[in-house]
Amino acid sequence: MNKILIALLCFGLCVASSAQKPLGPFFELGFPFYQTQVDLTNIADSPADNFAVRGIVLPLGPEHVIAFDQDLLRVAGIWRVSPGESLVTLVNMAQTSYSVPNRKCGPNHSKPTGDVLFASELKPGVATDVRQLATDPRRPNVNKDLGRGPLPFQDGRFEGIEIIGEKAVLTYRAGQTLIREWHEIKATPEQTVIFRHLEIAPHTEPVHFSCGAFDWKLDHRQRAARKAQNGELLSIRTNSDSLILGTDSGALVASFAPQTELRRVSLALEISGRQKKDVPLAATPPLGDKRASRRWPVSLNTEVALNQVKANGLVLDRVVLPETNPWGRRVRSADIGFLNADRAALVTYDGDVWFIDGLGDPSRATVRWSRFASGLHESLAIAIANGVVQVATKNGLVRLYDRDGDGEADWYENFSDAMRQSQSTRSFPLDMDIGPDGSTYVSAGGIALGGGGTPFGGGVARVSSDGRTAELVSQGGREPYVTVHPTTGFITGTDQQGNYIPSSVCYSIRPGDHFGFGVEQPPKLTPPLAWIPHTEDNSSASHVWLTGEQFGKFNEKLLHLSYGNGGLFLICPDLAAPIPQAAVIPLGFDTRVPLLQGRMHPNGGSIFLTGFKIYDSRAFNQWGLARVRPSGAPITSAVNARSCAEGVILEFATPLEPESVKPEQIIAQAWNYKRSGTYGSGRYRKDGSAGMDPLGVSQTVLSEDRRAVFVHLPDTSATMQLEVRHSFKFENGQTSEGATYFTIHQLHKIDLPSAGFTNVDLSKTSVVATHRIEGPASAELGEKLSVAMGCIACHSVDGSREGRTGPTWKGLFGSDRALTDGSIESANEFYLRDSILNPQKKVVKGYEPAMASYKGVLTSEQIESLILYIRTLK
Repeated sequence: MNKILIALLCFGLCVASSAQKPLGPFFELGFPFYQTQVDLTNIADSPADNFAVRGIVLPLGPEHVIAFDQDLLRVAGIWRVSPGESLVTLVNMAQTSYSVPNRKCGPNHSKPTGDVLFASELKPGVATDVRQLATDPRRPNVNKDLGRGPLPFQDGRFEGIEIIGEKAVLTYRAGQTLIREWHEIKATPEQTVIFRHLEIAPHTEPVHFSCGAFDWKLDHRQRAARKAQNGELLSIRTNSDSLILGTDSGALVASFAPQTELRRVSLALEISGRQKKDVPLAATPPLGDKRASRRWPVSLNTEVALNQVKANGLVLDRVVLPETNPWGRRVRSADIGFLNADRAALVTYDGDVWFIDGLGDPSRATVRWSRFASGLHESLAIAIANGVVQVATKNGLVRLYDRDGDGEADWYENFSDAMRQSQSTRSFPLDMDIGPDGSTYVSAGGIALGGGGTPFGGGVARVSSDGRTAELVSQGGREPYVTVHPTTGFITGTDQQGNYIPSSVCYSIRPGDHFGFGVEQPPKLTPPLAWIPHTEDNSSASHVWLTGEQFGKFNEKLLHLSYGNGGLFLICPDLAAPIPQAAVIPLGFDTRVPLLQGRMHPNGGSIFLTGFKIYDSRAFNQWGLARVRPSGAPITSAVNARSCAEGVILEFATPLEPESVKPEQIIAQAWNYKRSGTYGSGRYRKDGSAGMDPLGVSQTVLSEDRRAVFVHLPDTSATMQLEVRHSFKFENGQTSEGATYFTIHQLHKIDLPSAGFTNVDLSKTSVVATHRIEGPASAELGEKLSVAMGCIACHSVDGSREGRTGPTWKGLFGSDRALTDGSIESANEFYLRDSILNPQKKVVKGYEPAMASYKGVLTSEQIESLILYIRTLK
């Protein structure tokens, strides 16, 4: 066993074993706040629709929690934490998968884990006009999704969270009046008092705070009855004559008159027994001082395992994550951004931001990690904006500042919450990039919304450089990612095969584009730059522009990342075509990481790749951080490709051996996809039948510099997918084998002599070579196909189910299958063949209809081979 294989196996064992190490709780003890959705709807006596889509939970001692609604600037609820319980029920995606990485969330949302002591209605919590407290002024969504975004800017705005000592200080505005709020609890056996301390800046308009209904659940006639029944009484008092408690339309309101100086006042929420005494309230305490020491003082060193994978002119280094750390934190690497050549910021899905120092030297064997921030809401993307760390979360775009210089973030600025966040547990801000003008582009998932939810679900939005506005650039994505070229501003994106999305896909994104997910007849269905066969990339992630001269022939190319298999692909846009289109070149480089994001290093000499796994991926590791850089070895794949009216051109980094460039060394076939509401698509010939059309090759012409080949395909035509496989040799004798996938919207001519081909005779139309897929059926072929086609990513062959979206193949043949429609089917050869060709027709109970049809992808002999292989798995 060679050293590289041993190292990779150790990498996998290290990641796999990390799940067995003791973990701290998801909500880290002692941290003063956490962003999370909180659902108080349908909890006993709670107001209807009391849902904080962008909630902030604030632990008060070991037994009480406040939930603040960032959008409506209100205290949404207060509850007791049951002994041994978390702050909220751990059912959202990051929470439920924290200790069991492949566990997925359902439709339920995080709820209080104990008795609710106070809850408010879904209305503003503060206003300069008392009438504004009576109704929710935000625009509703068409499907009653409660993610209605923040208050109108002129009414109020959440500014951010400041950490002072052990306190989380909420900062927001009512109109133009700045308010800071923090909380305190004092408890005795007879009485529990929860304080809302308020610091209100000088203001010329009155400020009104909603404090809920009379005694929240009770009107004044019910108070005596409740006290007699259970001995509890909930009431609100203040310590300031300036803060007047009154009622408006049955609600309790605390009003603060205009003031010419900054004032501090307190509201006390009292939960008392029968012997309640109105003890005079003390003056509002000062905010206090910063911590005397860092919260996370320990820095950690981890190894950089160099030269772990070498292929196609590239080499991969593995940066070991600090999974063994004093705080028991899971480190699921979601994205990375560079503050300078030596320091990067890495964000985890579980809401932490780490600094990594030592990345400037590619030969360095270790790097140093230090914690910078925590408490963020299912964070999947990070970017550096004007030298500041910016994180995309469900609570919006958060910018992190270290204002006291101790190396840890103490100001979590709400840079922008202009995008409406859906209440769906599976609606995430997936990707983020900064444009050349300073605006931020954010893509949001729409898979669970069917294209609905908020207007931003499944869309790409442009957030203005000041963070105040967000406008939709495109809509109709399933799980879209977005990337912006750092100098030209050219916007590209990806999406994943699914309903209405027939295969993996790469887009050029322009204003007004619609990609069709969840809509039978979209107003404007945008053609992609390129389709990517599901067999090559079964789940697309983000892009990276390779903008470093050290990458040689890869420089200024678009790198496409695969979550589904950890592979890398080169996207070659042809923007001169009548309709922009592209070619896709698989680079044959297995990172072994379920890729989500990638970033260029500032020196242009490497890219850093991050990702983690919850849903299925063929990638070997559960999560990881990797650096990919040029190795100095020859590039064996094509480095550029484009189609033209007469065929295609493949370009290479080094000269080819002329004798090897023959038509017989080319295999070409074309097919189309069908867009429908079913999951994915089979492959279809031009006549509409299932299958692929083989294309004859007339001639192959080598360019004058011997670095490009014109492949003459006389019968080529517009097609969704053209596969051209080649097998050539370079001058040094090294083999170049691979496939290139073209999307051709419209044939267009190019000047072949200008492209280096001066001796092309286009009158040659006789076909020299054709290709048809043939082969005898066998169980051995079926086993090979199960790997090559990615079947084993979803179906285990050993009976295991963890991390798989499909039933195991072990013991499948001949067994009885309980289906979602209540029927029972025997898994005979007819059932298996139908499941391969029409997978959504008969879905096994307990599984989602997520498999694509392999109609036209597999021949009858290949399907028979898979069935023969499944029969052997007893």
